[in-house]
Amino acid sequence: MVYLLTYDGYMKEEKLQEMCPSAILFMQCGLKDCALEFRKFYETAMPTLEVGYEIVPSVIWTLEESDLQDMNAVYPNEIYERAVWNLKTEKGVLDVMVFLMRETPFAFPKEKEVEAMEEAYEEHSFDYSCVENALDRAKDREETYGTLYQGTDR
Repeated sequence: MVYLLTYDGYMKEEKLQEMCPSAILFMQCGLKDCALEFRKFYETAMPTLEVGYEIVPSVIWTLEESDLQDMNAVYPNEIYERAVWNLKTEKGVLDVMVFLMRETPFAFPKEKEVEAMEEAYEEHSFDYSCVENALDRAKDREETYGTLYQGTDR
């Protein structure tokens, strides 16, 4: 058994269990001193965690280690790195697996990704403000530097 931390649309139980049938919700938590940012992911943008000044809502799941192999389809190695974080929680100290985006350009997500985040946050009754903040920062960058999508000026 391993612990997997999700902070994106895969906080939604049904969505995660499509990839990892053994996934069971272990706990909800807030990651201190983090920021949610949107970075380029092929033709859209996806959220990732970076050092910041917010508390980012997230979910910790238990799952069979064999299910982690299926996560490469969701978090491809060329864009994401797998890390193990040692988290101090109300339930003790846990070593959790987390997928973090490598340094791709900041970008604004398409509606599909925003809707996935909304559904996940709603399912867990999380405060949506950190997603709104990330969307605001992405929009500001887009206005300042131009679009970051392939086939355009950046």
